[in-house]
Amino acid sequence: MLDDKDRSTDDIKINEEDQKLDEELASYKAKVAELEEKVLRLLADNQNMRKICDREKADISKFCISDFAKNILIIRDNLTLALSNCSNDDPIIKGIQLTLSELNRVLESYGIKLIEALGAAFDPNYHQALLEIEDEKKQPGIVVQVMQDGFTIYDRLLRPALVGVSKKCN
Repeated sequence: MLDDKDRSTDDIKINEEDQKLDEELASYKAKVAELEEKVLRLLADNQNMRKICDREKADISKFCISDFAKNILIIRDNLTLALSNCSNDDPIIKGIQLTLSELNRVLESYGIKLIEALGAAFDPNYHQALLEIEDEKKQPGIVVQVMQDGFTIYDRLLRPALVGVSKKCN
């Protein structure tokens, strides 16, 4: 038979073993919680990266034609110039008008839009001022002449409008 002294020594050993097991369990639980947090962060980072890639892919598909569009705008400029230099009774004018109209429709279908500059307040984000023109009738900073049309592609500037801006008369 065990005496009380032996029994209390065994109880102390069991308690110490239980305490060690509890400490190990707590340590493992903390490691599991840490790993769960890392996994959640990695999943969130992965989801964010996927969203960024999708956004960049959409931008690339929208704006990959920008260089090509700039070159096509030169053709549009030439057609517009031809129209401004032809008399209305010239039979070629109808063909040029139809071609320009179709070109404008195609540009629009690709998100390329004309910047309406004439009469607008000068905006350095969309206009490039080439000269200042004294005009008593206009407030300073108003676009009074457009030398070359500007365009946006979706919401980005493709080419600024080259403009003349009103200034105060001296």
